[in-house]
Amino acid sequence: MQNTESTIYFNFSYFALRLLGKGLYSNHWTAIAELVANGLDAQADSVKIYINLIDQENASIEIFDNGSGMDYNDLSEKYVLIGKDKREDDQISEEIKKQLMGRKGIGKLAALYMSNKYYLVSKKNGKETAWCLDASNVKDSDIPKLDKCIVSNIGIECYQEWEKIQTGTLIRLTNVNLTNFGVKTLEGLKARLSDFYLTDELKGKIEVCVINNAGDNISFEEVKKSIAFKNFYAFYNNTDVDLESKLSKYVKIGSTIEEITEIPRKVQVLDANNYEIEGKKNFIKADGTLTKEKMPYRMTGWIGIHTSIKKVEAQWNDEEYLKNKVYRPNQLRLYVRNKLAVENFLDYVKNTQAFANYIEGEISFDILDDNELGDIATSNRQGFVEDNERVQLLIDILKPIINALIRARSNIGTQINNEEKEFRRAETERIEKERREEEERRIKAEREREAAVAQKEQAEKEKNEQEKRAELLNAHLGSEKKRNHFLVDSLDEDQINFAKRLHMIRINSSTISKVVKNNVMKLKRGKFKEEDAWDCLKKISYLNSRMQAVLEYSAMAQFNTKEEFMEGNLFDFIEEYAMNILNRSDRLKVQVVRSDTEGIEMKFVPQNIAIILDNVVSNSTKYNANELRVLLGKDEKQYTIDFIDDGDGVSSDIADLNELFEFGKGYTLTGTGVGLYHIKDIVEKDLQGTVTIESEPQKGFALHVRFGKV
Repeated sequence: MQNTESTIYFNFSYFALRLLGKGLYSNHWTAIAELVANGLDAQADSVKIYINLIDQENASIEIFDNGSGMDYNDLSEKYVLIGKDKREDDQISEEIKKQLMGRKGIGKLAALYMSNKYYLVSKKNGKETAWCLDASNVKDSDIPKLDKCIVSNIGIECYQEWEKIQTGTLIRLTNVNLTNFGVKTLEGLKARLSDFYLTDELKGKIEVCVINNAGDNISFEEVKKSIAFKNFYAFYNNTDVDLESKLSKYVKIGSTIEEITEIPRKVQVLDANNYEIEGKKNFIKADGTLTKEKMPYRMTGWIGIHTSIKKVEAQWNDEEYLKNKVYRPNQLRLYVRNKLAVENFLDYVKNTQAFANYIEGEISFDILDDNELGDIATSNRQGFVEDNERVQLLIDILKPIINALIRARSNIGTQINNEEKEFRRAETERIEKERREEEERRIKAEREREAAVAQKEQAEKEKNEQEKRAELLNAHLGSEKKRNHFLVDSLDEDQINFAKRLHMIRINSSTISKVVKNNVMKLKRGKFKEEDAWDCLKKISYLNSRMQAVLEYSAMAQFNTKEEFMEGNLFDFIEEYAMNILNRSDRLKVQVVRSDTEGIEMKFVPQNIAIILDNVVSNSTKYNANELRVLLGKDEKQYTIDFIDDGDGVSSDIADLNELFEFGKGYTLTGTGVGLYHIKDIVEKDLQGTVTIESEPQKGFALHVRFGKV
């Protein structure tokens, strides 16, 4: 097709461009990042992103920069030529070529991926031109074209900002479907965008503005990294930036025991000199031959391992720790030429150790995209060919560093486990000591009482005038002693069981007293915080549930006060408990269905299993269920317990079912929001498993527990 002054044709059909676009961009994030990269490659020192989300199905996006801009010749000889390598452009200096993020001339397809109609406005040499690509009603065989248009008819929403720019380019995308965009807050958007670039290394500044409601002011904020450095336990850094100053000297690491959680742990900083991160070697070129000269390579960046990736625990150390459905901090981001090349390089390293997913870092390895060597990027430009020698070289460099970080985190985890064991041992000894002292005081008091009685009897005997009365009184006391002795000797098994239950309740009550005492001391010292109140309520609620379970369970079971754990078949226990205790209610019928007749032999705490069962029954009753089915089975990997009722289900007002597991979040008039919290806590800690909720309004409620290995 022949270009004219008002029409410029691309060198591919719509069919080819759409195929390329779908393969290159898996989501809107990568497409927006690509358009920003085009502005940075144009040597812009400012790139602005404007997103109007008032109508999410027909959103508008404007991305504009103050770079070199494009005139008619640039558009017709470069922009519309898909696949033209910018690094081979003789008009670009070698120094700039080394900085270019783009390579294949396909970044412009990002606009077509997001919108069937977009506008391109550019300023260069004092002249402003506007063009439109409209693919709303075209055939696959048609050739895309840029049609010249009038700037004032485009409807640029950031017109005042664009007017200030002398040279540069603006892309306006219309009717963009952003219903599944993921992040609608400015902070979330900034955090997500910051991942795509090494912002501290860029010559240009990236700013963003999000409009959610009509009447919102257009105000841009700079995109900067928001890394929770103060949550790292161990850290490696070989950059020129003093990132160590951003770390905490000491951090807290979560434990089931509050006193151990509060122990400060010294942050470990690895010595960068102990690791080989650079060198020279001959690399394979695109034609299969080796480079004549050895080429230098160097991995630069930082890598840390978090104390925890649970949002609540991580924010003990750093309030900037951000984690949601879109943004995940625990990634090893790989950058090439300051642009994100691989979102999580840990997928290439394939480390399966327990704390591997606690790793976060940002590294650069520019030899992966060297102009002299072959292009090893995957077809979607979001990764590299895994078995390439340069990729394997980077993996070999990273493994010792990652292993050292994981080893440091694993060691402190082992230390904390040992501290917990010692704490529990000491606590058991303390309770036993208190019991012995209490028993000694009781015996002493009994002896003193007996001595007083004897002294009184002796005094009465010495009174001649009351001799007869003393004899009668002594006779009565003797009879009373015999009767008491007989009663103790004749205690039946139920009474002994009752005494044992009281013993377990006393242990839990003693622990509650200690929790209250500790928090009262904090309150007196002025160190009592809101999170202390929540922790106190969680512990007291849990201990209260255990006491209730003792009263329910121990009345009908073989109860042992010396050991709260028991060895046995968990499924048998659940079935017996459901049939003998849960089915005593007239309001709810509990039915146990076992697809796995063998069950699982394991060590468990009956009180905690009783807490799970009692809370499930309580929730089903609250939601007007008539029947609760308990399905016990297993799949190929795990054992399964499913609780399914026919009640009202969870209210449609609850957007995120996972919130039901949060402590204190109740959604009924009678609920306190602690039952499901305790269920999740017990499943994760005692069974090392997971628990999820499935519910629809008026369709019942289902709780799925998965644990163990088959």
